[in-house]
Amino acid sequence: MSQKPECKTEGNYIVVPKGLVNVIVDETKISGVDPKGESTIYRGFTIEDIGENASFYEATYLILYGELPCEEELKEVKNKIDKYRGQVPEKVFDALKHVPVTHPMYYGIYGASLLGQFYASDWKFDPDFLYDHALRLTAQLPVIFAAGWNLAHNGTFLRPDPTKDHAWDVLRMITMREPTELEARAFESTLVIYMDHGFNASTFTTRVIASTLSDLYAAVAGGIAALKGPLHGGANEKAMEMFLDAKKRAEGKGVPLDEYIEEYILEKLAKKEKIMGFGHRIYKLHDPRTDVAAKFVAQLKDGDYWMKVLKKAEEVMWREKKIPANIDLYTAILYYQLGIPIPMYTPIFAMGRVVGWSAHYIEQVLNNKLIRPTEKYVGPSGLKYQPMETRCRK
Repeated sequence: MSQKPECKTEGNYIVVPKGLVNVIVDETKISGVDPKGESTIYRGFTIEDIGENASFYEATYLILYGELPCEEELKEVKNKIDKYRGQVPEKVFDALKHVPVTHPMYYGIYGASLLGQFYASDWKFDPDFLYDHALRLTAQLPVIFAAGWNLAHNGTFLRPDPTKDHAWDVLRMITMREPTELEARAFESTLVIYMDHGFNASTFTTRVIASTLSDLYAAVAGGIAALKGPLHGGANEKAMEMFLDAKKRAEGKGVPLDEYIEEYILEKLAKKEKIMGFGHRIYKLHDPRTDVAAKFVAQLKDGDYWMKVLKKAEEVMWREKKIPANIDLYTAILYYQLGIPIPMYTPIFAMGRVVGWSAHYIEQVLNNKLIRPTEKYVGPSGLKYQPMETRCRK
């Protein structure tokens, strides 16, 4: 029987691995790995079960309140999200008109902070108050992302329509066209799949900020900033850029992409280059979320073509590296099929994850302890101040 590694200690302190790898820092009832380590669970349900079957409103209620809603509960949460989506303060849109063309994640960081200035001046830690603001931010953050992007790139934007379902309306605002019901449902499933995933970097960032008793808007702005980093969010963007590069090269060689993708991947592996959209800390054999996305990829534009490419890429990576595809490989293609600009892929990640961030914020502040680890200082000591003419003498 293998023994668990002993914790390292220094005096009264516990020394943990760099990056908190394999360290449990707290308990949560929101999401985590199932006991077999084969899937992620949302409040007791597998993430893929909820991703395939639940609406955005149902999944939001589940993540925030801990159970799937009944009819009246679902009606209430839907009405609030739809109503709040149409209530973004006009001054926020005015401010977005003056933001330069930058990475679109900044629209979310900026927008969440602006919303806090409108809503968080008299912040309270009453549960009903917190849940109401979680629904407000869930509804309004996608509007800000879509408006920021289209104002910067098209000079105009579409206003939200509170009479429409959330996912349909958000996709409409992003693409500036009315989506089909299939397109809206495909998009909605990815929002649900991205809603939460344990103590990932952005969620832990949100909880750290929450532990200081800052407000939800500030905490989520921090979460968005963490997600912006290429080691956390952005994998689906890079995966799509990889596919488009491979497609261009395949066309130059006069061969179909599904036949060329193997050569392309092998060349990148030979150069020790990373293949985006593969590998995961939890899913070592198979990411079950890809099964949900694959069902929609197959039904959307050029579905057969893209499924051949995806399956061939998976086959090669498993044969060569025993690394499975992750959800970002599939959402990259799905968002491309929907006509979503590639730089907006990570903001869409945030549009779903804001529900999880909000739930973790509430869980943290209602049972709070300031998150403040202790460092081990390894720099110099004993230095003494010297005047400039002395310290800079050559």
